[in-house]
Amino acid sequence: MADDVTVAVILVLVAIGAATFLETRFLRRKMKNRRVRTAKRDEEVQDEAHNAIVTTKAIMTSLERQGIRSEESAGWLREAGIANARRNFRVAVELTGRAKARLLSLKSAQAAKGDLVKLDSLSSSGSTTEMTTKEVLQKDVPPNLLQSKFSIGVAETALEQGRVAGRDTAQGTQLLEAAKARFDAKDYAGALSIARLSKRAANGEVVDASIPVPVATPQATTSVGPTCSSCGSALQPDDVFCRKCGTRLVSSACASCGASLLPDDAFCRKCGTPVSG
Repeated sequence: MADDVTVAVILVLVAIGAATFLETRFLRRKMKNRRVRTAKRDEEVQDEAHNAIVTTKAIMTSLERQGIRSEESAGWLREAGIANARRNFRVAVELTGRAKARLLSLKSAQAAKGDLVKLDSLSSSGSTTEMTTKEVLQKDVPPNLLQSKFSIGVAETALEQGRVAGRDTAQGTQLLEAAKARFDAKDYAGALSIARLSKRAANGEVVDASIPVPVATPQATTSVGPTCSSCGSALQPDDVFCRKCGTRLVSSACASCGASLLPDDAFCRKCGTPVSG
């Protein structure tokens, strides 16, 4: 009986020893893995701290070129560099984050201030007579001029395509000529509407062609007085010499019979009277 108890105790002690050994080994491995993961996180934090310092320095340099400076951010950045050198990487990341946030807030404030200045300048110059390119074009170019010119070109293209396709383009051609006549008469609105009708007719549509074509009124010609045969300057009827080049002038009519004379005539072709001069 005593031997059975002893054997049982020994087996229990062996089991406890085995369990302790296995647990200790497991805990050691777990601690080792934790230390490895912690080491990796420290390396990642180290890289993060380095990148944060470099990025913040670049932002500060760029803003200083624009005239934006912050002594507070510069102080935080110096402290971050010291913390990084002492391997306090998390502290370095926190300090660079403060510095970056401060710099970005200053940049936003400067941008907002610049927008206000622009608005003030626009409001103060609102009464000026500056004109945009579109306003200049609208002022210098008559209404519908460009549109009518473009529509005439489109109608011409449509007529060419209609002829190639074998369609009857007589009506479209007539309307196109009417549109060009309106355009020449500076009736750009009429030219635009007729050019559109011409395009529709060229495409085979039936349109109303009863459109009067404007008749061009002849312009009054101004009478031109006598001019010098040498330099072309204007002359007075009683001039004997040209006032510009000094050329002696020959009478344009015969003093005897009144027949017209040419500049190189020495005798009148009608009565034979010598031409004076």
